Amino acid sequence: MLLLWKWSWRRAVRAHAVDLKAQQKEVLEMHRHAFRTLIVAAALTALVVPVFSATHSASACSNPGCTTTTTISGVIDTYVSPISLSQASATISERATSAQTSTVSLAGTVYFTVLDARGNNEGWIAYLLANGFSSSLFPLLPIPGSDVTVTATPGNLLTCYGPYSCGRGVGILPSSNLGLNPAVAAECPIEAIGEGSYAISVPINVTVTGLTAEKLGSYPASWFGSFTASVIEGQDPSVFPPLGCD
Repeated sequence: MLLLWKWSWRRAVRAHAVDLKAQQKEVLEMHRHAFRTLIVAAALTALVVPVFSATHSASACSNPGCTTTTTISGVIDTYVSPISLSQASATISERATSAQTSTVSLAGTVYFTVLDARGNNEGWIAYLLANGFSSSLFPLLPIPGSDVTVTATPGNLLTCYGPYSCGRGVGILPSSNLGLNPAVAAECPIEAIGEGSYAISVPINVTVTGLTAEKLGSYPASWFGSFTASVIEGQDPSVFPPLGCD
């Protein structure tokens, strides 16, 4: 009876060991299967990832020959001597004192000369700016440049020194006051060689109102001021016809 029990116990132990090995083998197979599944999934993922190429060739062009061109014009200019300004002055009529008044109007003229020694007659435009006036006796009552206006078309007298022709000089009547630096004269461009002197005279009027007019009209005092004349060259030819250069 004891032998039979020992044999049964050993058989049970062996059966348990066999079952345990079978379970371990089954678990190992499951791990291998899962690993193979991961490998296959990774391979499939790699297949669906798009591959980008660094090179690209156009399949169509918007213009013939795939080329677009434009022509840019240019000009080579030469000159003899630069433009200069000289003989600049301003005269404003004096006024005798009187009883206090609300408005004082004074006429005057600003002169300056443009010497165009370039010789290429490419045109220029002259501007005039009134910088205003002030008095040490009445420092709180200045006369601004906006109180100065041009009353008639400025004169532009040309003296041409040759050797051939000079551009015609024109006067420009500005629509704004001299506090805004308007154009007052110009040289019309022409295809000719010549050096010229342009004597420009700008008739002006200074109109003062209010308390400043009361002091200016009734007290003997001086208001000192200035004007700035400037010449701009190198303008596009299209800007000259509206200025009177037909």
